[in-house]
Amino acid sequence: MNTALTGLLSINEIDAYTEYGAFLSSDRPGEYKNYSALLKPPTMKPYVAVSFREEDGEKLPEELHPAAEARDVDLQFTIVADSATQFLQRYDAFVKMLRSGWLEFRLAEIPRTFRMYYKSSTEFGQLTPLGHGMVAGKFKIKFREPCPAV
Repeated sequence: MNTALTGLLSINEIDAYTEYGAFLSSDRPGEYKNYSALLKPPTMKPYVAVSFREEDGEKLPEELHPAAEARDVDLQFTIVADSATQFLQRYDAFVKMLRSGWLEFRLAEIPRTFRMYYKSSTEFGQLTPLGHGMVAGKFKIKFREPCPAV
């Protein structure tokens, strides 16, 4: 087990790597799509505006109260295991946990909590054969963050 990956990601206060052999991953070194997805500012809800035919532009209140829309967050995970049996056990347990309801994500490098729920899986790729030796697979998951942390 690679102890360098321990403590980097917790989901519902459980270390994802220790419990499931799972960690956030990228397709290429130096790529930070997971962090970009988590830190992307949410879209703002539109302000109520009134447009009078007799006047240019539109009228808005003097004081604006900004609010964010809910957002979808796409993250890529890799699960590693020492055998096909262990991989399938970890995979099944990880997917079951993702489908359990509210998920609170905490990353060691980002000091905030992201509260989301599983929405769908958009892709799966087997990285090694399910034969003898180490087994790895990666997949992309879409989560919904109803009240964005950013």
